Amino acid sequence: MHNSTAWGYSNCGLIASEGQALLVDTQFTLAGTRQLLDAVEAAVPGAGITTVVNSHQNGDHTWGNQLVPDAEIITSAASAEHLCEEISPEQMMLLSRSAPTSAVTAYAVEHIGAFDFSGITVTGATRTFTGTLELEVGRTAVELIDLGPGHSAGDVAVHVPHDQVVFAGDTLFIGAHMIVWSGSLSACITACDRLLSTGATAFVPGHGKITDRAGVITFRDALARIREDATSYALSGVELTDAARLIREAHAGDLAHPERLFTAVAAAYKEAGAEGGPSTVMGLVAGMAQAAAE
Repeated sequence: MHNSTAWGYSNCGLIASEGQALLVDTQFTLAGTRQLLDAVEAAVPGAGITTVVNSHQNGDHTWGNQLVPDAEIITSAASAEHLCEEISPEQMMLLSRSAPTSAVTAYAVEHIGAFDFSGITVTGATRTFTGTLELEVGRTAVELIDLGPGHSAGDVAVHVPHDQVVFAGDTLFIGAHMIVWSGSLSACITACDRLLSTGATAFVPGHGKITDRAGVITFRDALARIREDATSYALSGVELTDAARLIREAHAGDLAHPERLFTAVAAAYKEAGAEGGPSTVMGLVAGMAQAAAE
């Protein structure tokens, strides 16, 4: 059993009805995705996976797509557009196998060094949408929700109204601090409100344990407090790295990966108009790695 808050181990979702199945996300590696597909076959023997929905383009949610070759792969237009800016499996392999001579390589080796990214052919969406998209899986109605940028440049939630369940992707992290790749902490907060607006009672995060409405509200309100404090520091001229340290001291709590708060602070600084913050994925990774090394 893997730690559900560890890097690279993500939650997937399965919606099955009348011999059809929709899979929400695949895994980081081909081996992990094969385990996932074996579990699907055991749960719903003989059901064909006709659709894969990618909640966003990060590799830990998409790099097994090639193993479902007959499925339509759906994501939002904003998510699909961002695919070209993602780190490739080859780059990830090099980074995670590097000598740990810098904060970044040490961080990568520690958190993703155990994964084997060989054999992966990055496989993107065959269909995109904006707004919402209504689907039928057998007799089960499913609503895809384009959340726009938040955790990533384009996030998608999968809502099953009949069961009052939402597969939230990485708009929710339970038990660990979230990463804000998009540069907008406000959008992460807005996404939580959109999830709640579905009326669902159960929410499956991208990482961590399934939660309820109260859990989503707790997560959203924590982000709002971080944004308020970080914005105050930005407007007061506090250096980003100093602000990130102060935010960690005040808001880390007992959640895993407090170094990820660097990305939330960087996003708040960007939104406040502060200049000089990281503008690339690797810049954000470097900030997290430095914070973890302190």
